[in-house]
Amino acid sequence: TMVVFQNAGSIGIKPKRYTIEWMQATRERERQENTNPVTRYLDRRRSERGGTWIAQYSLPWHPYWVWMSAAHDEDHPEYFLSNPGSPHLHYTDSLSKSFIKEE
Repeated sequence: TMVVFQNAGSIGIKPKRYTIEWMQATRERERQENTNPVTRYLDRRRSERGGTWIAQYSLPWHPYWVWMSAAHDEDHPEYFLSNPGSPHLHYTDSLSKSFIKEE
């Protein structure tokens, strides 16, 4: 119960690093740098073998997910999405297609 009281101070705080635009920018940086190709390869191999649930693609990955689902950062309109996508590259994402929105 003490943990609940200690973490109650962060309720309603919306850090910019968890906004939809920042998550898109993170995905774009990962795409450009081709980060973690081994993990994407292993995830793809697991999915090819059959019904495998990979937790990192389904579970929330930060403690603010309850109230950050529609938080936007107006400073970066080139990464705007109406709904949040995945926070990091998925093994099915194309590395040749940019996540920056064309104007």
